[in-house]
Amino acid sequence: MKAIAIVGTLLLAGAAAGCSNGEQADQEAWSTRSESVLASDLKRPELKVYQPIAEDSSLAAYRDAAVEVLLQAADADDPLLRANAIEALHGMPQYLAPVVRKGLLDANRGVRFVAVMTVGQQRLVELASLVQPLVNDEAPSVRAAALYALNRCGMEVDLTPLADLLFMDSAEVRANTAGVLGDLGNRTAIPMLKVAAKRPLTRADSARKKIVDLQIAEALVRLGRDEEIEVIQAALFAPGDQGEIVALACQIAGRLTDRQALPTLLGLALREGVRQQSAEIRMAATLAIARIDAAQTPLSVPREYVSSPHQTLRAQAALTLGMSGRSEVLGDLGPLLSDPEPLVQVSAAGAILRVRADSPPN
Repeated sequence: MKAIAIVGTLLLAGAAAGCSNGEQADQEAWSTRSESVLASDLKRPELKVYQPIAEDSSLAAYRDAAVEVLLQAADADDPLLRANAIEALHGMPQYLAPVVRKGLLDANRGVRFVAVMTVGQQRLVELASLVQPLVNDEAPSVRAAALYALNRCGMEVDLTPLADLLFMDSAEVRANTAGVLGDLGNRTAIPMLKVAAKRPLTRADSARKKIVDLQIAEALVRLGRDEEIEVIQAALFAPGDQGEIVALACQIAGRLTDRQALPTLLGLALREGVRQQSAEIRMAATLAIARIDAAQTPLSVPREYVSSPHQTLRAQAALTLGMSGRSEVLGDLGPLLSDPEPLVQVSAAGAILRVRADSPPN
C-alpha cells in the first residue's frame, strides 16, 4: 500500500503537484477530495523551523504559531504545502482570503483546485470574480470546481458542462466532478451519477476504478440515495492488498458521519496481533471515528506514530489528533510544529487550529 498522509481538511489520494497530462494524472490518482493528499517520503523544501512551544502555553499561543507556519507554507515552493496551507486555514477567515487569492492564480492545477473549492465551501463571494475565468481553465477538475464555487457564491452559472466532465475518461476528473455534484446538493444529478458509475474508465487500473466508484457512491448518499452507503461500508472489509480502498472508505464514512460504521471503524483502529491493520488504515479509521463521535476517538492510535521515522505517518498522526478537537492533544502537536519535515509542520498547524478551548479531556 502506498503511504497515505491524510493532510488538510478537504479532499482521496493524489499529489497536489499534479501534472497537466490527463493519462499521467490518472496514474497518479490526483485529487484533493477531503482531507487526503498522497505524499511520498521524499525530503520536502524546508520551512523555517518554529521554535518549540512550552507545554504550559495558552491555546492562543499555539494558534499563533500554527498560523505563522501555514502562512509560510502558503508561499512554499512545494505545491503540496501550498495546497494544504489553504485547506488548513479554512477556520481562520482573517487569513484565508489573501492566501486563496494567490492560490487561484497558482501555476499548479492541484493548488488552483483547492483554492477554487475553498471559495465555494467558504462562500468567499469577494473572490468570485477571480474564479470566473477558471471556468475555462486548462484543467478539467479546476473547471468543475469553478462552476461549483460560482454557484455556491450565488452567481448565475450554467452547470451543464459538469455532465461532460463527469463522463470524461479520467479517474481524476470523474471523481472530482462527482464530489462537486454531491456537494451542490441537486438531486437531478442522481441519474447521471448512476450512469457514470457504470461507464468504463479505459486508462485507469482496477484500484483507481474502485476509488471512483466509492466517490460516486458518496455523492449519491449526499443527494439522498442512502442505500449507496452499503457500497462504502462493504469497502471497509476490502482485502489486505487493497489498503488504499479501505482508507478511502474510512474517510468517506467519517465525512458522511455514518454511525452504523462505528463498530467496524473501531475494529480497524484497535485490532491487535495478526489482524492489526497498517498504520495508515488505523489512523484513517481513527480520524473517521473522531468525525462521527469525538468522544470515542482512540487517541492512543495516532500517539503511536507521532515519533515515527516516516514523515507521512507523523503528518497523519497530527491531523488525526487534531480532528478530536481536544485540548489535551496540544502537548503532542506542539513539538511537531518544529519537525524537520515541512509536511509534518503544516499538518500539525492545521490540527492545532481544530482544537477547541472548551474541549473535554479524554
